[in-house]
Amino acid sequence: MRPVCPGHSAPFEMLASQVIDRPSLALWHGPRGSGKSFLSALDTHLASRFNGRHETHVLGGSRAQSEQIYRALQALVLEGAGEFGGDQDTIRRLLKTEATYSNGSRVAILSASPTSVRGPHVASLKLDEVDEIDPDLRESALGMAMDLRGVRASVLMTSTWHRPVGPMAALVDQAHAGAFPIHTYCIFEVLERCPPERSGPNLEKCPECPLMAWCHEGRDDDPQGRPKAKRSDGHYGIDALIQKVRGVSSRVFASDYLCRGPKAEGAWFGEYDDARNVSDAAEFDPSLPVHVAIDSGVFTGAVAFQVHRGWEWADPPEPTRVHVFADFLAEGRSAEACALDIRDMLDRLCGSATRYVSTDSAGGARNPVGPTVISEFQRCGLVGETGLQPWPRYPGCVTEGLSLIESLIRTADGKPRLLIHPRCGQLSASLKGYARARRAGQWMDYPADPQHPWEDLVDALRGGLSVALPEGPSPAERPLRRASAGRVF
Repeated sequence: MRPVCPGHSAPFEMLASQVIDRPSLALWHGPRGSGKSFLSALDTHLASRFNGRHETHVLGGSRAQSEQIYRALQALVLEGAGEFGGDQDTIRRLLKTEATYSNGSRVAILSASPTSVRGPHVASLKLDEVDEIDPDLRESALGMAMDLRGVRASVLMTSTWHRPVGPMAALVDQAHAGAFPIHTYCIFEVLERCPPERSGPNLEKCPECPLMAWCHEGRDDDPQGRPKAKRSDGHYGIDALIQKVRGVSSRVFASDYLCRGPKAEGAWFGEYDDARNVSDAAEFDPSLPVHVAIDSGVFTGAVAFQVHRGWEWADPPEPTRVHVFADFLAEGRSAEACALDIRDMLDRLCGSATRYVSTDSAGGARNPVGPTVISEFQRCGLVGETGLQPWPRYPGCVTEGLSLIESLIRTADGKPRLLIHPRCGQLSASLKGYARARRAGQWMDYPADPQHPWEDLVDALRGGLSVALPEGPSPAERPLRRASAGRVF
């Protein structure tokens, strides 16, 4: 079986990799109701069935989540049978909290808790809906996995990705950085095949279907020009998916069923999308100067970016683009320590390139315990060609700067002008998590405050862009300001 969407894995491919390769740590990212727990249970049964005295612990984000493994084992083993019979005689006893096998293998089915994560050593550990498991509990649980009786230890984490910044977000970043394998699949990988009577012989009925917008994406990539539902062949009913489309928000549908990553409710940058805005093309270009912007405080955030100037009067017009190739985020560290780390990061990533360094002018205020942040940055050599430039401050500067970021993320023609390098996972998470304030149940046109750590990197980007692009992304978009009053009209 082949995946339907580019970059995704077929469910059978995931299972085969888990059973045959048995990686020490792996992550499955899949949609709700798609069979993640069922496949995890099948892997659990095969390991227990063919390895005597094999120990497996299943830890779920909740008791109800853990019990999905129990129900899957019941359906697979006790109720399932094929042409050559079944495996009913391999399980001696199946309870909601435990399964014991005739060969001495045992499966414990528990919810994640401080007690359950400090149990005995096991060869197989399953963490189900890991986005709902506290990271401290997850890390404690990993200590349970150990090679036993000739079987290599293996930890399988499965989950839908619900939250922009949470356990799953951090794990996805680690996996994409190469720490362990990740398999992602969406609802179209498990959707039933769309029959001709539904679509029409020549797809003439497709415009009537609520799924068409997503189903027909990427048709040109298929040699036969088939929509996704004409290539899928799974168990999930089309009518059931249509019910989800009509019953949940587009934000939830994109994260929970299309597996495109979550977006925060009330997100300021609703158009931000990793698929469009994150690219290796944002890597440092030695032919251009570097802009470094730093927001200091309890949290210190910094970004390094380059401006690729376009020519708006060319035919066709060439837009200005901003490429962010580095980010930095620290909590509770001194200005000196942050300055040295940021300077080392810049030396490593962009060498001796020309730099322009800017920061919030509030960093010039002396605090009761020592020198100003700006003086510490200067002492540590964190300065640019023009010294340490302050960000412009005037009424409306925050919302104007956020609007500038928004216009770069995606223009009205649907094209991104802000690209972020994959190494900048913290900035990516911040753009997804940065939210509007909410008052009396209504989302406001100003940001929530405070919202650490997201605001620290967003503020750094906003401030840096106000220095690098004082006229906006193009001269036609130049804001009109009264110089004497510092106001925007």
